[in-house]
Amino acid sequence: MMMAGLLSCGESKYETGSFQVIPLPQEITETTGAQPFIVRPSTTICYPEGNEKMERTARFLAGYIREVTGTQVKVGTRAGSNCIQLSLDATLSHPESYELTVTKDGVQLKGATEAAVFLGTQTLYKALPITEGNALGALPAGTVKDEPRFAYRGFMIDVGRHFFSVDYLKELIDVMALHNINHFHWHLTEDQGWRIEIKKYPKLTEIGATRKETITAPGANEYDGTPVSGFYTQEEAREIVRYAADRFITVIPEIDLPGHMMAALASYPELGCTGGPYEIPTRFGVFDEVLCGGNGQTLQFAKDVLNEIMDIFPSPYIHIGGDECPKVRWEKCPTCQAKIRELGLKSTRDHSKENQLQVWFMSEVEKEINARGRKMMGWDEILEGNPEPSVTVMAWTSPKASILSAQLGHPTIVTPIHYLYFSNPWINRIMGEASVERVYNFEPVADTLTLDQRKNIIGAQGCIWTEWTKDSVKMEWQMMPRIDALSELQWTQPDKKDFRQFLQRLQHQLKLYELKGWNYKSLNEADSLKYKQFKNMPL
Repeated sequence: MMMAGLLSCGESKYETGSFQVIPLPQEITETTGAQPFIVRPSTTICYPEGNEKMERTARFLAGYIREVTGTQVKVGTRAGSNCIQLSLDATLSHPESYELTVTKDGVQLKGATEAAVFLGTQTLYKALPITEGNALGALPAGTVKDEPRFAYRGFMIDVGRHFFSVDYLKELIDVMALHNINHFHWHLTEDQGWRIEIKKYPKLTEIGATRKETITAPGANEYDGTPVSGFYTQEEAREIVRYAADRFITVIPEIDLPGHMMAALASYPELGCTGGPYEIPTRFGVFDEVLCGGNGQTLQFAKDVLNEIMDIFPSPYIHIGGDECPKVRWEKCPTCQAKIRELGLKSTRDHSKENQLQVWFMSEVEKEINARGRKMMGWDEILEGNPEPSVTVMAWTSPKASILSAQLGHPTIVTPIHYLYFSNPWINRIMGEASVERVYNFEPVADTLTLDQRKNIIGAQGCIWTEWTKDSVKMEWQMMPRIDALSELQWTQPDKKDFRQFLQRLQHQLKLYELKGWNYKSLNEADSLKYKQFKNMPL
């Protein structure tokens, strides 16, 4: 709730915001009857001298304040009255714990780490009223004590099907930061396009980054005749990594293999079972043409690519896909069958020998990743071959997949297609509040898991696949406001969640989207028809 008030004679009026933000903090205590802290041009955001990360966060906060209230505050290291004081407190229990204390004289923001302090500034940002210079902004007196439910809070964007610029990805990283998301999963390669420069294999971008056209709609037999191209240089990728790191977001790169590799095969046909020729697909789906699992040259290719990726991305996780890899070619490929015999692989009731060949291939890749001190991550199909428990599983096919993964002892990220795939064309036909409620009320930790197994659920993630997402309007419409429901699922303890109350808090967030010029999906059923006028539909 926003409260208005007046200052002394001759001064501007002010409006008081609220700490009932999204995601909802774990503990909010308002000091009844106390005067708020009014943010004035004389206010200083203070940070510890010599701490570059805290200085950067202080300057971010100054920018947020100017954006929503029009007030330009100062930034410095000398604390005093009329100050927003940023500090570290090692006694806080969780690495992302922060505490806010607000009185009429100042604001104290303490965090266990610099990342925690940054998260606290996001709460201050969202707690301020949007006055745009028509009044001063004020924060209600009281305290906030907060920390996340899950350590891993992710969002995935696929740039393989459609390419998005560096500048726009930075804007999407800002969206993630606003919602306390701390992992950007960057899906960099697909059948339909290879989007990252690999210096040892230049044809991947010379050939693999361009397809001639795209199917116009699901099930259609028409194509748009418009080429799709684009890739990120290694320096541009490093720029994205730095931009995200400044906001305490880790960029997880994904090179999806051994399936979803037709752009690579079109570039280097010798990596496939048949030798080609291969063409970059202009439609979407799962294709039989995959990397040759028994070819030593192909395995070396995978290792070479991932080593260049690890040179660019400091992420502790390296995502290698592993999903939707048909074995049609492997079953007939002499090279694959020779490798199966060499390894002594036999089909079992649960796993074909070709599935076990993929497990061997992935285990060789994992050794390369582990040798660099990183952890391998993959989609839940990798469970078909009993991978090492050290592999982190991203469970997408159903909630049952996350249950199985956790039961097998894998660190597990929950991202089921029916709930957390925001680009699912069938789910996107759900309009109004129901489209958000199905995300909000989804529970990532199944009741059937034991207490020990529940510890293996390390987080949840939303995903946008871009088969039918060609521009920023569609991207944002799919993302917002469901990302608000996602952020509360990732951050807030279940016993504090209430959907009707969430919708009330959402109103301020939607006004913030409007201020920033972001497109969002209306929750008014009567308004939903206008969204069908967006180009690049179907939904």
